[in-house]
Amino acid sequence: MQMWWGYTPAIDFQEYLIETKGVEIPVLNILVVYGADARHILQTVAKKYRHPRRKINFYVVEPLVDFVAKQMLLLTAALEPPHVLGLQEKARLWMEIYGNLLVRPSTVNYIVQKSRQLVLMVTDESYLDFRLPLVRLNFMKFKELDALESIFHFWQNNTLFNSVFMWDIRLRRSLGVRYDHRDGVFDWDYQMQLKPKPGGERVNYQEYKHWRETGVAFTWIETENTEPNLTFASGVSAKGEKLVSLGYLGNIDNYFYLEY
Repeated sequence: MQMWWGYTPAIDFQEYLIETKGVEIPVLNILVVYGADARHILQTVAKKYRHPRRKINFYVVEPLVDFVAKQMLLLTAALEPPHVLGLQEKARLWMEIYGNLLVRPSTVNYIVQKSRQLVLMVTDESYLDFRLPLVRLNFMKFKELDALESIFHFWQNNTLFNSVFMWDIRLRRSLGVRYDHRDGVFDWDYQMQLKPKPGGERVNYQEYKHWRETGVAFTWIETENTEPNLTFASGVSAKGEKLVSLGYLGNIDNYFYLEY
């Protein structure tokens, strides 16, 4: 099972920095091991204005290239300039990519467009410097870079990723004989595991139940989520001339709502 989301809320690393009075720290090096979703990086960058000016280097270590690919896309979306994406649309787009197994057609178009750019970023270092200058791939092996490129190609067009079927299969295997009584299982998980956590009371039960049932965490009245989110595909590899995946292997009950 893959954890597309971490267990802990996003933190600003600089808040935990122990500084000695009169001693400046011009460069801060931070090692992030299995962060999974770039939440700590985004939170630290967003809160940077609260701290003394300094350069920050993030060194990210992930167990799977899948997580690196997803984080590159999330960072790209988060850092889009205002004239490309308005604030509201950017927030919705980012949330869909982050937490929805089904997304809007417009979000799919964005993923396809950016995955083409991401392929060029992996294969052309000068293009990476131009499009996403905050990211460096220098420490990745050639085999890992090839895998990264395959993932971005997979995102562009793949009709074999039936996310609805995959989620239902995972749910049935997880619940077993309790599947026919899953509403009661969801209610117990919400009341006993999610709600007591700090901030858990802010999560609406109907939204939580909808996510447990469908894999769709965020919805808006005027839109409909109909297309599979290919960024949740795990284990992408080449099979002849085709790119295939192992399907959706992510968690189906992790409470990522509390991370932000």
